[in-house]
Amino acid sequence: MTTFEYTFTSGIFGLPGGAQTIDWALLNDSDVDQTYRVTANNCGSGPKEAAPPGPLEGTLSPNVSTHNANGIGIDKPFTGVPVEVVVEVNDHRMLPTVEIWSDSGGTVIAGTRIGPGQFVRLS
Repeated sequence: MTTFEYTFTSGIFGLPGGAQTIDWALLNDSDVDQTYRVTANNCGSGPKEAAPPGPLEGTLSPNVSTHNANGIGIDKPFTGVPVEVVVEVNDHRMLPTVEIWSDSGGTVIAGTRIGPGQFVRLS
């Protein structure tokens, strides 16, 4: 398994009424290729569990972003309980963001954005 120098968390957050999709995004704001791993967790009572499809790993070229949006509800990756997004990287210029959408097409619910400066460094 790949190891990373830095681990950042969004902390757990609830979902507002009308939430249909959770989208995380990651921007490589460095000048070299960067590897990453992102895990979105359902955090109900008891141990947190990685939401399907589980941890996602990849490499981003400089000034390139990626994202993953998944649905909320029965038979969806996110079950509607509080959620946490964990980002593992080797450079602090990998900038994560989370948004909650009211649909599947990127309509952000106002006030739900967790930007790069709001993620907490765990290691």
